[in-house]
Amino acid sequence: MSGRKGYSKTDNDATFMRLKEGHMKNDRLKAAYNVQVSTSGQFIVDYSIHRKPTDTTTLPIHLEQHREQYDELPESITANAGHGSEENLQYAEDNNMEGYVKYNYFDKQQQGSYNKKHLFAAGSLY
Repeated sequence: MSGRKGYSKTDNDATFMRLKEGHMKNDRLKAAYNVQVSTSGQFIVDYSIHRKPTDTTTLPIHLEQHREQYDELPESITANAGHGSEENLQYAEDNNMEGYVKYNYFDKQQQGSYNKKHLFAAGSLY
């Protein structure tokens, strides 16, 4: 299994991922791939296919593939919170790209209850 935790008997390259299926949108483990797509001016300019179930680790690989195909990286990137990690933002900065990537806890931190609870836990709120 080459260090992998599991694989599909019918598609050895696929990885089991939690997919929401059915009218109840229940999570089910199924063999799948994680597809990343880049657009520019509403046109698809690149795609990459990954075995990793999370987006966090796919961004640098996807962008390096883009560099190989176009001999340059984009000037800026916009990505959803699934790509939000310190490593991805550092990658963008190291490669002189403007990164518009929301980090995972952004929405939670915008809620007043989250801020009060964490400030109190840190001893800043009395």
